[in-house]
Amino acid sequence: MFLIAICDDSRKDSVRIAKFVKNYMKSVSIPFQLIIFKSGEELLNFNGKFDLIFLDIALTGINGIQVGKTLWERNRDVKVIYTTSYKQFCRQAVNYVHAFAFLEKPVTKVTVERQLCEIIQYIQEEHGRIEVVNFEVLEVTEAGELESRIKSFEVNDIYYFEYINRKIKIKLENEQYFFIEKMKNLTEKMQKYDFASCHQSILVNLRHIKNIKGYEILLNNEDKLPASQKKSADFRKKLNQFIQNNV
Repeated sequence: MFLIAICDDSRKDSVRIAKFVKNYMKSVSIPFQLIIFKSGEELLNFNGKFDLIFLDIALTGINGIQVGKTLWERNRDVKVIYTTSYKQFCRQAVNYVHAFAFLEKPVTKVTVERQLCEIIQYIQEEHGRIEVVNFEVLEVTEAGELESRIKSFEVNDIYYFEYINRKIKIKLENEQYFFIEKMKNLTEKMQKYDFASCHQSILVNLRHIKNIKGYEILLNNEDKLPASQKKSADFRKKLNQFIQNNV
């Protein structure tokens, strides 16, 4: 999942950028999380690694150049797009941080989308192409009604699927969703993404397996899954093959 930040002490500018970002990311069906910060201090206190940050240079308090320098020292992979109304700050920023781009305010839909396209392509080339799957998940609205919507998931973010009460749970590290599908069809769909069945009701992402003890599977997020005796031998064979292919 792409983690994106906008740091700007102008709410108007933050809302404008956020609108363009959300519309573009949804249009290309790439899962993302967007967080808005009102100051450099607030951004620096956040515990997490961003893929992309839209960072205002002329922040009150710690300015954007100082914030960007600190962020880059913490995470050399972060991509920073500076936004500014003052072109003279761009040269100073170049001397201190490795900015991906500069956008002059007020930013436009075209310039934001162009930079997002370039950054996504750049990150995909760095880490290998990001694979995405879509499912029609069920959610309860504020009115208490059940509705469905198409949601995109990065394959690497999925830990496992579990068939429960005629629905399938899709488990991420800190989230879970439900959708309706036949387990057989889901198994066929996810096989090419290195998912394997350890139980008749469970389909697990092989890249997230930490250990196997007897008929218990321990995942990287510390979840424990059962492995049925019937499927154990075939499952271990697929896991060994996956490990050999990715060493």
